[in-house]
Amino acid sequence: MKIFSYLLILLLILPAFSQEEMKVENPEMKFISPENNEVWVGEKNIKIKVTGIELKEIQSVELFLDGKFLKEFNNPPFALKYDFGNSPKNRVLKAILRDHEGVLLREEISSYQFDDVQSVNVVEMAIPIAVIDRHGDYVRGLTKDNFELFEDGKPVEISYLNLISQRKGDFHLILLIDISSSMKDKMEYIKDAAKMFLEDLMRKSDKAIVIFFNHEVIEDTDFSNDINELVNSISLAFPFGATSLYDAIAHCINLVKGVSGRNIIVVFSDGEDNSSFIDPYTLMKKAEKSNTEIYSIGKRTYSLSSDDQYKTLLEKISRSSGGIPFFFDHVSEVKKVYKKIRKDIQAKYLLYFTPKKKGTIKTFRKTTVKLKNTKRHKIRTVKGYYY
Repeated sequence: MKIFSYLLILLLILPAFSQEEMKVENPEMKFISPENNEVWVGEKNIKIKVTGIELKEIQSVELFLDGKFLKEFNNPPFALKYDFGNSPKNRVLKAILRDHEGVLLREEISSYQFDDVQSVNVVEMAIPIAVIDRHGDYVRGLTKDNFELFEDGKPVEISYLNLISQRKGDFHLILLIDISSSMKDKMEYIKDAAKMFLEDLMRKSDKAIVIFFNHEVIEDTDFSNDINELVNSISLAFPFGATSLYDAIAHCINLVKGVSGRNIIVVFSDGEDNSSFIDPYTLMKKAEKSNTEIYSIGKRTYSLSSDDQYKTLLEKISRSSGGIPFFFDHVSEVKKVYKKIRKDIQAKYLLYFTPKKKGTIKTFRKTTVKLKNTKRHKIRTVKGYYY
């Protein structure tokens, strides 16, 4: 009888003991974002994940940036949005988890550590660069030591070089799509091509927005990194109305004005503008001042009258911004065009530098990028920037 009683007591104690052990078995805490050894600029989500411990046992999670207290969390989610600014710096994030007995866990991650960066409050500019060999292939594996940068003819020190495909650096992308009445027979082709483009290009840290235009600009959502939301918005497009191409491009430029980081606009239009208020010259000047990469896809027409203006404008705003203009004969070509744009975006380097002293008014500063010790490769980049 005594043995039976002891066994019964053990059976009652063991589950409670097991639960007590489970709640502290291998507790872990890690940063989900931002990524370790990444350049932290602009607005980012700071997320911390805690596992292996019951929530009721967590007293607090304290967050520190560069040794300074940032926030205390008492309940999940352990996350907040933080603007790291436009200037890349050496940063350190640290999290401390406390249970009812004191400090239980510590976790620390660092941004990309620059060799000789001084943390000063200056603006860092980033210009996109594509390097292409004689066969038309993108050149990878270069470092900042392979480049020379000149601003208005004078050498400028390059602080950092970043290859986009290494998943360092985020972007804001605007996908601008023509839904005028002339798109009725082309809409399904464009929907499929645009969806594939976003699915192949977007990363969790990137944000995009889909904007449509006919005689008006139609913007129903905000910037998002939710691929399903973006793809669904494309599915709802219905063609009707006239074509305000120039007004739509101007709207997109205004939308990314003041947004830090890399900004990209990809324009699709199947024909000439016939209802915009803004004139082509004003739009070209606006594009030059935007510091935004603009890729354009237009229909090749063979009219000798207005086609020159339409084609010339798309070519100028794209080439001056470091993008590429494309023209198609049949809509079936568009999927391949979007693929070429995606590859170009991913193959580019971002060259960071500190601009010379800012004047009282913004002026255009011509930039020239050269490769050292070789003339075999071509460089495609912006002609300059306003600062």
